[in-house]
Amino acid sequence: MSAAGQVVARVGGSVITTVELDERLAAIRNGPLGPRLPKDGTPAGVRLRRWVAQLLASEALLLHEAGHSVPSHDGSHPALDRAARALFDRVTADVMVSEAELFRYYRDNLDLWARPERRTVRQAVRNTRAQAAAVRRDDLGAPETLTRGQLSGPFEDAVFGAAPGAWIGPVRTVFGWHVAVLDGVEQGAVLPYDAVRESIHDDLLSAARGQAFDDWLAGRRAALIHLSPGYEHPGDPSLPDAVHRH
Repeated sequence: MSAAGQVVARVGGSVITTVELDERLAAIRNGPLGPRLPKDGTPAGVRLRRWVAQLLASEALLLHEAGHSVPSHDGSHPALDRAARALFDRVTADVMVSEAELFRYYRDNLDLWARPERRTVRQAVRNTRAQAAAVRRDDLGAPETLTRGQLSGPFEDAVFGAAPGAWIGPVRTVFGWHVAVLDGVEQGAVLPYDAVRESIHDDLLSAARGQAFDDWLAGRRAALIHLSPGYEHPGDPSLPDAVHRH
């Protein structure tokens, strides 16, 4: 092997060699995850080497497209993060989500915007039914706002079946004998479209921009990255030890 190393990949006008690959692998192995990584020469170690080659090629591609030089061997090139962000912003600047898409998402996912009925009660728990029956309103605890599922069994049914102002109980549960007063009821509702439109827009736009950038990046990788034999993606089905995981 020459001092310059063998070619691992060509990215645009740049060349990544085994020297850069070995230095990045050494930096990774010297990091906190080093002891958990597969050993060199093992099948898993060979796949790790291919993964790191993919990483170096992707970094070089981002910097090439952003007009920067090739990154340092340990991945600490100060321009890499800025290049990735600038490229993302540039490539996705024109991505939009239509009003029709926003409303369709709202309509198809109404359960996401549903607010359950909420009931405010003041309650007390005693060891016996007689003790619970002797509880006065002044003995009840502080107001609690509850939704179905926070209570259980007959006591929950009594609370959610009562009218505002009603005295509830005594009702027995595993915790003892409950009595309560229902102070108020906030009916369940579905938040209106206008109330959630902005959050839907942010979520869908973020997803659309991510997909647009992934598609662009895949195209640029196909056009500009040329890997030497043996450094293909570890999941390439042409490899005898192909393993493809996400």
